[in-house]
Amino acid sequence: MALSDLTYSAKILLVDDKFDDDVQKAVTKLVEKQMPVQYWNGQDDFPDTIHNVRVIVLDLDLAGLGHHPSSISEYYPAARVLTKIPGPFAVVILAREFDEDDPSNLEKAYRELYNGQVPGFVADKGLSKGDVMEDPERLTSLVRAVVDEKKILDLLLLWEDSFDGAKDIAMKGLAKVEIENTILALVQSICQEVTGIEAAARELVDLMMRLVSRNVSQGKSFVRFQDLIRELNRASRPASQDPQLLNRLTFYNPEQNENLWTGDVYRIEEVQKFYRYAIALTPHCDLAQKKATSVLLCLAFPLKEDYLTDSEYPPYKIDHTVLRKASALASDSSKDSDQKTRELRDFVKERYFNYKTDLGLRFHRIKHFHDQGESIGICFDFNNVKSVPIEGIRASDRVCRLDSPFIEDMLQKYGAQSFRIGTPDWG
Repeated sequence: MALSDLTYSAKILLVDDKFDDDVQKAVTKLVEKQMPVQYWNGQDDFPDTIHNVRVIVLDLDLAGLGHHPSSISEYYPAARVLTKIPGPFAVVILAREFDEDDPSNLEKAYRELYNGQVPGFVADKGLSKGDVMEDPERLTSLVRAVVDEKKILDLLLLWEDSFDGAKDIAMKGLAKVEIENTILALVQSICQEVTGIEAAARELVDLMMRLVSRNVSQGKSFVRFQDLIRELNRASRPASQDPQLLNRLTFYNPEQNENLWTGDVYRIEEVQKFYRYAIALTPHCDLAQKKATSVLLCLAFPLKEDYLTDSEYPPYKIDHTVLRKASALASDSSKDSDQKTRELRDFVKERYFNYKTDLGLRFHRIKHFHDQGESIGICFDFNNVKSVPIEGIRASDRVCRLDSPFIEDMLQKYGAQSFRIGTPDWG
């Protein structure tokens, strides 16, 4: 996909302490190729009006030293700028002078300052401003080449363009109705159904997002998006996945002032050993309409292998499958006590930390939970639920909120456990 084949909104950002004739011609060429460019001097706060930056054309001399960086510390101003721009993005260096070591030096400076990787890519190739003055098309060609090379960046651009196109189609559909009265009636209807401005606003956003999602598959961008998905699916599978991304796909952090909601996970006092978390299972309609004076909390314990050495760890006490295994080991006279302990520990480890293992109806595990800088799994015990007055729930104890469709999946499984019908075993 060529970058110029699509329309974009603020996808390219020029960061330079001065907007002078050295780059003006290059920017004009980008705009002529339907690549909208915005400018930021890198000194002030990052502008609120700039969004969806996916390519940064970056000058290295943001401190105005007047010479090419001669040490890693002189790359620091450029590295600091990258932390202010929401990623991911590709960085193309356009400096007074360009050296082939500039990309690696910029990445090294970023690692030294922030102990992490640049949130995206730094292109191996760059340009000097003299090169661009001689041939302004060179910057256009380089930007296009970087996007074409970085398939993940290409994917994000296509996804955003598909989304933007779907928004236009959805808005066009709304324009066919009597827009002012229709939207006003919709807002008032939602406000009557739920309690609280936060809940009403979230409900309206969710509704509008559904209108957009219905139209996202229309247009050339989505066709190309599908083709790229097929291509990436054929690529070799990564050795590991980023747990932070998986956490964000499963959980999210609501605003501090938001009221309690279905799926909120709280840190609780350890009234029972290892039970340190609880999730709200009260239906959101009851919470939204203020019908609930109490909230149903299901308690959970963390899944950490370090706890397997403690005989009070819940799986040893409440899991009947584990208890039967322990009983069988206890009656086995061919093994000593240490061997029995090791085997039982290995049995629990395989049963609980292999997420493909079926734990039955009573337990529900969720991976990629983050709390206090630690990434762990948590296991909810559907037989350990408590009804707590809503006024006793403190927002400061909320860790995160389980997102859709994971909370609906959990509620369905809780219902299957709580309302199962037993039948006699007549043989």
